[in-house]
Amino acid sequence: MRIYFTRHGETEWNRAGIIQGQDDSPLTKEGIEMGKILREKCKDIHFDAVYSSDLGRAYDTAKLICPNQYIVKTSLLREIDVGYWSGKNIQDVRKDDTWLHKLYFEKPHSYNRIDGESLYDLRRRVEKFFEYAVYPELDNNILVVTHGVTIVAMYSIMENVPMKNFWINRVRRNAEFNICDYHDGKFKIIKKAPQNPVDSI
Repeated sequence: MRIYFTRHGETEWNRAGIIQGQDDSPLTKEGIEMGKILREKCKDIHFDAVYSSDLGRAYDTAKLICPNQYIVKTSLLREIDVGYWSGKNIQDVRKDDTWLHKLYFEKPHSYNRIDGESLYDLRRRVEKFFEYAVYPELDNNILVVTHGVTIVAMYSIMENVPMKNFWINRVRRNAEFNICDYHDGKFKIIKKAPQNPVDSI
């Protein structure tokens, strides 16, 4: 099985430096164009299944990439729930919530919050998606359209990364393909999208 997975196209909040989490904002014109570029890049690939986060920015990107194909929407592919950080400027969170922000990036194995998910919670959720869509190896090619930190969690599973080293993989750029093969219980990374130039939450 070959897995093509990508972060959604650029959104209004991406551009403004605002944390989205499980809140949402629309794709920018550039974000829409990103989806169309991915459609062209994969025009010769037949996807046996297309999966998307049920958040609008991911689903809208998936529809741009595969406009004529049924898309399975699932909450298992949502971005991490960062509680009251959603809707806040990244710089403000770094300044006003310094301890929790540092914990998130510097001690991810200890990061937890009562109004959202831990990184362990996120990884367990992604693992459930893998159990459903990947581990049975029912398809040859699948497309997964999801979110920045969710893709980091995917890599942590694929590469068996300890939680304390979660951020060894950084958030990838919007609308760039990552590619991985899965066969007989083993993952093989084929391509990693370029990393996002700034911290993303």
